[in-house]
Amino acid sequence: GWSTVVGFHTRNVPHRAHEYMQLTALELSGADGLFVHPVVGKKKSGDFVAQAIIESYALAIDRFYPKGKTLLGTFCTYSRYGGPREAIFTAICRKNFGCSHFVVGRAHTGVGTFYPPTASQDLLKEFESELGIGLIPFPEVLYCKTCGSYTHGHKCDGHEKISISGTAVRAALSKQQLPPPEALRPELGNLLLERMNRGQEVFVS
Repeated sequence: GWSTVVGFHTRNVPHRAHEYMQLTALELSGADGLFVHPVVGKKKSGDFVAQAIIESYALAIDRFYPKGKTLLGTFCTYSRYGGPREAIFTAICRKNFGCSHFVVGRAHTGVGTFYPPTASQDLLKEFESELGIGLIPFPEVLYCKTCGSYTHGHKCDGHEKISISGTAVRAALSKQQLPPPEALRPELGNLLLERMNRGQEVFVS
C-alpha cells in the first residue's frame, strides 16, 4: 500500500549515522516507508559480509525502527567503488525498484579519499530531473555530546561533536572490541562479536 518510498543503498551494517539518515529522510520526505537495500554481491577485502549485514539490519529493524515502516531487501550486485557514476547507477536502480526518494550520503559509493566527499551528491543533483527520483542529500552526520543526539549541517554550532566513522566501527570489531555506543548500538555490536566467537565471518577476507 505504499505510494512513496525512501531507498537506502549500503554495504555496511547499520551504524548510528546511517540509522539517523534513514529515519530523518523518512520524516523529511513524508514517505510511506523506508526501503533498506544493502548490496550482497562481491565486495572488497575488509567490507562486511552479506550475512552479517542482513542479520544486523533484521535485528535493528525489529528493535529500533518504526513498526510497519521499514522493508529490508537484498540487492544482488557487486560494489564498484565508482563514486559519482556509481551513485547515478544506484539511484536509477532504486527508482526501478519503486522508490520515489533516495538518500545520498557523504562520499556515497566512494572508496577512501579517491573522490571528493561531495562528488556523488554534486553529480546526482545535476541529473536529478532526468533521473526522476527525489534526492535527499546528507552532509556528515555527527554526534553532539552537548545535546546527546545526532545532527548534521550547521545544527548544534559551537557544541562539542564527534564524527561517526564506519571505518572506526570496522576497526574496533576487527580487534573484537565493542565500538562506542554512539557509533554502533551495543545490541548490534554484540551480535557481530558473537558471530566472530562462533567462527563465522564478519568481514570479507
